[in-house]
Amino acid sequence: MIDVTLTEEEQLMCQEKAEARYKIARELGLTQLRIDTSPRNVELLGVQGEMAFAKLFNLHTPMVEHGADAGWDYEINGITIDVKTAFKPSHRLLFRELSAFKARVAVLVVKIDEDVFRIKGWVSKKNFANWAELMDDDGFALPNDRLRKIQNLWLNAAVKGLK
Repeated sequence: MIDVTLTEEEQLMCQEKAEARYKIARELGLTQLRIDTSPRNVELLGVQGEMAFAKLFNLHTPMVEHGADAGWDYEINGITIDVKTAFKPSHRLLFRELSAFKARVAVLVVKIDEDVFRIKGWVSKKNFANWAELMDDDGFALPNDRLRKIQNLWLNAAVKGLK
């Protein structure tokens, strides 16, 4: 696990991108899968997690999608990565359906403080399908002890880039 602190400037950028995503999604008639007190905090949390991941891996800042989620947020040397962000450190990596896991790997980021995000780890699509547990309210959750160290993702991507 690695903690990443977002600067004030990065937080403002996250807010702008989250508002743009919210607007695009509503214009397309898409609804949020989660109900919260603020209509924008789900988008903001997602953008913040993507920003923390991008900062750690020295990638471009999160994009504002032109429509629905493509299923992945980043690509490193041919490895597509879906960054999932949760509100609490105890939360697990979730997908509503196994078919919703479209990237090659998924990364779990959790919010620790207003500006601190913990990159908890990652899992391949195949391992998620094998190890995820069915939740009571539908969907699938991966136990946190099944996540691989984020350093291993960096190493795998670097090795793949050298081939």
